[in-house]
Amino acid sequence: MTWLLAALLLGCQSDEPANYGTGTPTTLSTTIDPAVAHPSCLEDAELILETPDEGDFAQYLEYGFTRYTQVVAPGGGVIPIFAQTEISKTQLLRARGILQFYLTDVPGSTWGADKSDVANAMVTNGAALMMPNDEHVEGEEPPLPAQPLYEREMPEDGSDWFMENDFKHRDAAFEEIFHLVHDTGIGTTAPGVRPEYQSDLLAEALLAVEDGRWGIPVDPNVAEWIAELEQEGSLSQEYIAAVIDSYYGLWGPWEDRPGAMWGIYAAKNRAEMASVDPVGMALLEQFLPPMLTHEIRLDPALDVAFTLTFDPALPYTHKSQYMTNVTLTGGVNIALTGNSANNTLRGNSGDNVIDGADGDDTMVYCHAAAVYQVTADGDSWTVTGPDGVDTLIGVEWIHYADGAVAL
Repeated sequence: MTWLLAALLLGCQSDEPANYGTGTPTTLSTTIDPAVAHPSCLEDAELILETPDEGDFAQYLEYGFTRYTQVVAPGGGVIPIFAQTEISKTQLLRARGILQFYLTDVPGSTWGADKSDVANAMVTNGAALMMPNDEHVEGEEPPLPAQPLYEREMPEDGSDWFMENDFKHRDAAFEEIFHLVHDTGIGTTAPGVRPEYQSDLLAEALLAVEDGRWGIPVDPNVAEWIAELEQEGSLSQEYIAAVIDSYYGLWGPWEDRPGAMWGIYAAKNRAEMASVDPVGMALLEQFLPPMLTHEIRLDPALDVAFTLTFDPALPYTHKSQYMTNVTLTGGVNIALTGNSANNTLRGNSGDNVIDGADGDDTMVYCHAAAVYQVTADGDSWTVTGPDGVDTLIGVEWIHYADGAVAL
């Protein structure tokens, strides 16, 4: 089972942390004023770069990581995400989005109100994520100083794997990317900047094993796995990762037995968590927000309506109900429905029906307002322009390349 593969920083760590230099602004292929355009439009081009054959990048190129993207920390340093050849653009940008989400400030939270020092610590500690092809085989990991996230551990949002909730090779992206933040930013294997938070996480992980909330022995190998984690100093990382996966709905559709993580963690979703693991839930909320705030770009092959409103008849909505900022890609004519949050929604090049549902919702277009024709039709609006013909329902704002206007 993949849960036996403890997510640790693999490979040969050098004496000195890697230095990937400083980040550069995205160079746009269109003339968009970044002062008024939506960030989604600014991130349409040149986020994925060729891996250079120089400095600390060269070792990744040698092992077939031909492309990378990056998150730039407030101090200007870079946290790179390297990809081998079979990693899709959507997968690579999804990893970037999740890392950005983890490093986004959460106003009013105990440990996440200002995460600039966490991101800067990751740079100082040489944090990097690598995305190898295929699936993890124990002992065959690329010998590089990076947190691994394999192709078969990460679906594209909106792909068949995502929509059908294929637990044969589960979505490990939230877990593995948080391990990177945890180890090199919060601080476990490297000196981090949240030692008090880490102390609380470790204490609760030990209690969770003791009182049966996590490390539940559904299989004879679980006890051995927990012992290995304790010996390696990884208990806190794996415990809070289990909490994160259930909190954001990744295990909500799983019905094989009670709990989550194949039954190893007691809570399948937030409702169960509030009852059986309220301390773990509170610890998560001291650093992360209730909703996923990063832009989520759906698989261009998606050809069915996609909704952010929970519907028990649509198992994928256990996850999508926590999304707030969603973009359709490709050119299929499909519908996108929001939820009760203040959604930011964006269509593709096809003709889309966009329903904001409740909340104060914004539709994004990446050309100037002058090239669009907007007409009212009862309670809906029709927008005709370079992106096709869209029908907007329950949308309060349109954000064009030259600014936002109220409908």
